[in-house]
Amino acid sequence: MYKIHELSESVWSKIAAGEVVERPASVVKELVENSLDAKAKRIRVKLFDGGRLRIIVEDDGSGIAFDDLPLALTYHATSKISAVEDLESIVTLGYRGEALASIAAVSDVEVRSRQAEEDLGGMIRATEGKIIEHVKINHPQGTSIKVENLFSGLPARRKFLKSASGELRRAAVFLREYAVCNPEISFALEHDGKEVFATNGTGGKRSVLIKIWGAGNELQNINIVHGHLSLECWFQPRAGLSTGRNEIISFVNGRVVSDPIIKSAITQAARELDGNWALFFTLEPSLVDVNIHPAKSEVRFRFPDEIFSAVKKAANNLGAPMDMIKNTPFTIRRENPTAPKSNSSPTFTPTYRQFTNTNLNSSATVTPQQTQIFIDEFQNEDNTINEPIVNFLGQNSGGYLVYDNYDGLVLIDPHAAHERVNYEKIKNLAAKSQNIQQLLTPILLHPTLALEAHEYEHALKESGFEFSNTTSGVELKAVPSIGVEFEPEILLRASLGALKTYHDGDTLNILWRTWATMACKASVKLTTKISQEEAINLWKNLYECEQPFVCPHGRPTMIEIKNTDLKSRFGRE
Repeated sequence: MYKIHELSESVWSKIAAGEVVERPASVVKELVENSLDAKAKRIRVKLFDGGRLRIIVEDDGSGIAFDDLPLALTYHATSKISAVEDLESIVTLGYRGEALASIAAVSDVEVRSRQAEEDLGGMIRATEGKIIEHVKINHPQGTSIKVENLFSGLPARRKFLKSASGELRRAAVFLREYAVCNPEISFALEHDGKEVFATNGTGGKRSVLIKIWGAGNELQNINIVHGHLSLECWFQPRAGLSTGRNEIISFVNGRVVSDPIIKSAITQAARELDGNWALFFTLEPSLVDVNIHPAKSEVRFRFPDEIFSAVKKAANNLGAPMDMIKNTPFTIRRENPTAPKSNSSPTFTPTYRQFTNTNLNSSATVTPQQTQIFIDEFQNEDNTINEPIVNFLGQNSGGYLVYDNYDGLVLIDPHAAHERVNYEKIKNLAAKSQNIQQLLTPILLHPTLALEAHEYEHALKESGFEFSNTTSGVELKAVPSIGVEFEPEILLRASLGALKTYHDGDTLNILWRTWATMACKASVKLTTKISQEEAINLWKNLYECEQPFVCPHGRPTMIEIKNTDLKSRFGRE
């Protein structure tokens, strides 16, 4: 039988610390929030080895009194609340009295601080939560906190830390988010002695957002008052093809939060507005509960429907969605008619069969097994390489292309067909030796994107991306040649998104599937008017696919109405 016993302080303090301090970025977040609560006007963060070796946060805030320094490292000691009633009106970022104590429990900590009214400041040092020194020193007004050897006593936690570049990126995300919310404060981030990011504290939200997101498309801004809250919404549409991913920064009363209601509102109310979002909610502190998560990153709203409605209202007033999205134009590469067929061309003549309601229709769910059965049936009918002769008759009002193949009529869905062509083009290129497309003019990446690219640099270089470090920053010099034209930065963003989501597995396989999905989105729309030359080329390119009869999602690309069927319908048999 197991006996109940009381945990020692050395154990329970580390367990408690693990809920607050997950990685170096958690330390940065907690210390920067303390600096903001201290009304600092200048905050500088210094990381060494991504924060795994050392983290320093300096500010010019109100400081900590010498006699209060030991309490600052004690659990549940705080200057921000006194009674339970105070939890209903939290106006500071910190309030639990856990941050410094938790950090001290899993690292070596040194705090130097002085308040304005004191002649001398103080310094206190602690190791694994135990104070080992507390003395008076000379120090400018404000606080400097140094954290070293994070998780040195918890090897199980330390081994889950990412690379230095990965930890740096996560810390940079927090600092940039607070820089957006507090443009009147000067922020700076250094890594191994080199400046990574800085704001001067004299600009507005627009200038900081441009610094983070890049110049790109024009920033749009709208202010909404709805119910019990006000919302300041900033949006930057993504240049080029939509990737289906929204970058969302959200704040509630100045606190960075990750809230499913806000994300759902963006996803559902702004499906066509693909890009970068920054949302600043202001409401009475009593209407939001911030005391539901140790890291204070989640909140609970008294009127959650108002959050959703405010975001929807903002999105609906940002302008016509389709005017903001620039999709890749429809093009089909012209083939040299005298060129030999590719070795990857199929060795069968497609005999087109009508997909009727008995086997497949527009509302049916197509399983992979069904798709393979259809393909097998087509491939078994003929094994010659003669290309069927067709005559393009036109495009009907529904957008479908109509051909006469002298054995009947063939109707092609141009979007589904183009999806299949682009998908297989990328797949075939991925299976061959790497092709790299050098950019005529290198593209300077804005800092956030550069940090993400640095974290996954090895995988990106393996797949064909090339970068260079210049005095201006990181430049993108080359991208993989995948057979479909995309804006280089859009291709990089989509690739990074895939690597972050599916970080385990075959990198090239992960990326080509992502690129193929992008190709689907770049495919001609059903309503696009298509010329006769484009229609004939689409037919030829589709015929050369290994699986021409279904799109990558399993929907049919074509149906056929045999002349014998037409005769029967017209009563000529």
